[in-house]
Amino acid sequence: MSTGYSRVAGAIERLRGAQPSVGHAKAARLGPDWHMREALLVRDHLDVIHLLIERPDDSPRIDPLLGDAFPVTWLEASAESPHERIDIACSDSELRPTFFSLIGEMLDRVEATRHSVYFELAAVVEDWRRALERVRLRTSRQQAVGLFGELVVLKEIAAVRPADALKLWRGPDGYRHDFFSVNALEVKSYLGLDSPSVTIHGAHQLDPPVKGRLHLAALRLEENAAGQTVAEILDELEELGLHRGALRGRTTPDAPLVDDAQFRFIVAERRLYEVTDDFPGIRASKLDPAALSGVARLSYQLLLDTCPSPRPVEEFTQVLEHL
Repeated sequence: MSTGYSRVAGAIERLRGAQPSVGHAKAARLGPDWHMREALLVRDHLDVIHLLIERPDDSPRIDPLLGDAFPVTWLEASAESPHERIDIACSDSELRPTFFSLIGEMLDRVEATRHSVYFELAAVVEDWRRALERVRLRTSRQQAVGLFGELVVLKEIAAVRPADALKLWRGPDGYRHDFFSVNALEVKSYLGLDSPSVTIHGAHQLDPPVKGRLHLAALRLEENAAGQTVAEILDELEELGLHRGALRGRTTPDAPLVDDAQFRFIVAERRLYEVTDDFPGIRASKLDPAALSGVARLSYQLLLDTCPSPRPVEEFTQVLEHL
């Protein structure tokens, strides 16, 4: 008798090969032998994996509360399926092992109880929630890393330009760079030693201000018990007159002020670059406007080792003074 995990493995194997074309998808049956179409594993043209499960007519809709990691949608009955179906998607390749493992456990329960796949989905909700808690922790660390670097620099600006520090950080109505006035500074923080890279958001983030200069500061952080937390840096900023309430007024839902006291970091290395014409990366100013038509939420990895030689670290204070 095949296990749920082997059924998932077989379905994955059937989904391998050429990627589906736009508007199409590959599907592999996952349901039990007595109703194989009850559950499908689907791979779409964006390489997103979907679990589709038919809802029996006598069963109410369930809400697994799976959050953004595994978004849930409902598909109306159609020629492909006479029943409404729940669609649970997994777009993050790092989460696929967990996604497939939980599907396997669900199928094993179906084999043991002879219940519908839809019924057993509710039984594994707690497993899904535990997986999401791990995602939440990872997201929390990522947020802390990014915010830590910005606040370190904000504290340094407050030391040389105390009256200007708050207004130089972000913008209350949206912003392109982390610190800007006439000139701009973008701060990126990252963990790890191998092939250092930072995430660039959008086609405008590496475009200097009009008639101004842009520098990129890349801070390599290390988790260290002797380091500081975001909350501790916020306390130090409070002592410098930059209160949490004022800082929150400069944030957005996409980049919130996370008052984290869990993760401790030290700045292990600092690189400073001036973003000139020969600097790598995507820049809207160098593209035909039509090239970005229909493009949203663009982000990509910039490999720091491919960038020109960093500026001397001693110039960092000068950059802050001349923002």
